Amino acid sequence: MTSVASTALRFAFAGMIAMAVAMGIGRFVYTPILPGMMEELHLSPADAGWIASANYLGYLIGALAAAGGWAHGRERLLMLAGLGASAVLAALMGLTDAMAAFLAIRFLAGLASAFVMVFMASIVFSHIAAAGRNDLQAWHFGGVGLGIAASAAMMAVLVAEHSGWAAGWLWSAA
Repeated sequence: MTSVASTALRFAFAGMIAMAVAMGIGRFVYTPILPGMMEELHLSPADAGWIASANYLGYLIGALAAAGGWAHGRERLLMLAGLGASAVLAALMGLTDAMAAFLAIRFLAGLASAFVMVFMASIVFSHIAAAGRNDLQAWHFGGVGLGIAASAAMMAVLVAEHSGWAAGWLWSAA
């Protein structure tokens, strides 16, 4: 395998892992954790919807904020900050039971996941295009499905162990 080809493959794999963490786990782990949160915290369907909406709004604002070229040369730093923030924010969800905190945390998690999505795509796609390996773009986006599947499997184990919703957030942060 040539150096350029192996570099393209490494970047595609790194993109897959970043997308699994920020999108698959960071955004979508809420779905399997939600029933436990609703039951133990007595959240209404409206409460659950507001928490999800805060995340979606954060994602929208983050994706729009990432546009415009202001981050040129800082994409890697911002993407890594987004990955780190995704983990910290997931842990914070497991350390509170306050609705206002849930809203703020999920909004910020949306911002973080958008930064990872936009900036990692830019990084990965520039490297795989230079190698003439645009077929590897699917690996990058396949990370979302990988993260969703991994988080669903992890939550199934935690539910079977009666670990509770907070443990779900803490384990997803790990």
